[in-house]
Amino acid sequence: MHGADPKAKDSDNETALEAILSLSQEEPEEEALKAHMASMRALINCPNQPLGKDEIAGICGWLRQHYSEDVQKQVLGDLEKRLGKEKVTAAWTSEMFLKYCEQCAYDAKTSLKSHIVGQYLEMGADVCGRKNGASALLLMILNPYTGFEEMSRICPMVIQKDPQVVCQRDGFKMTPFNWASDYENVSLQHSVKPPNPAVLLALAPAIFTICPDLAEGSGACCLKVKKTGASTGQIVNAPLRFLEGDRVLCRVEAPGNLTTWEEGVVVGLWYKEKDWPPQFQGAPYEVKLDIGSHVYALVDHSGLIQREAREKRATLGASGYGNGNGNANAKPQGRFQKRQQEDGSWELLDTKSGKARACSPPDSDED
Repeated sequence: MHGADPKAKDSDNETALEAILSLSQEEPEEEALKAHMASMRALINCPNQPLGKDEIAGICGWLRQHYSEDVQKQVLGDLEKRLGKEKVTAAWTSEMFLKYCEQCAYDAKTSLKSHIVGQYLEMGADVCGRKNGASALLLMILNPYTGFEEMSRICPMVIQKDPQVVCQRDGFKMTPFNWASDYENVSLQHSVKPPNPAVLLALAPAIFTICPDLAEGSGACCLKVKKTGASTGQIVNAPLRFLEGDRVLCRVEAPGNLTTWEEGVVVGLWYKEKDWPPQFQGAPYEVKLDIGSHVYALVDHSGLIQREAREKRATLGASGYGNGNGNANAKPQGRFQKRQQEDGSWELLDTKSGKARACSPPDSDED
């Protein structure tokens, strides 16, 4: 009103709008909240006040935390006059989505509902929006009340909306996968017994199915086996790339919530833990690392586990065996496939049973 620059910063390097949002975190008294409200409405109506995505999200979170529904409508009306209804509706929907995730985990202590999550996403909720550093996906991961089937529907929906959400780190520098792998501790904090592994078992496959290129940034890795777990060796209708005894590289945890690769040998197939739901068929591989520990790979993907010595893909492709990429005359893959071992010998793999036996090279007359 008097020509002050709303972009000017104070001694704390904050603009007027940032200062209001910051002071509100201290749970101010009623008179202070009235003063904050008057200042905020003046800033919103000031044409020189920048109102980008971050500012709108901050205002919506501030409104939800401190003010009644009537006051919220007044300020949202101011924002709509300035920015248009579409932007404001999307921002407020994102805030309500965060509220829903937060209330399920901490107030109602109940399961998330996939159809409700879907409704918020259809209305334009931003899955990367945060409250106190926690995204909607992270709030879902910190909810130990949701079952495996619901989480198996929810995780793909949320990640498809914006895959970058799997790489977002909170104030502890942890990703959603980091928290999911600590599901026992999360369940303990909520006094949930037995611990609920649904978030981990649903999240890992969703990451490698939808955005495997972001797996490293998400912190997804092979995890240490537990005393309550064991490899079942059961027959599962899912062909595997490796057999017991195969040498592999596994992506594993490293200090600072990072990952690294370690060598090891496959010692078991279809690892399960006693608290895992029967609907989950198990982790494809249990691996004994050369450094001594045992880990399991939840997904059969090269971003998580790969052969220690690279196979000779050029030889395989030229002969018409293997995947045949780039070879129009390549023979289609069947149940039985030849592959070369690290010592140069060849074996014939039954992709249905997972069994293999020694065989002649693919260019041999003996087939």
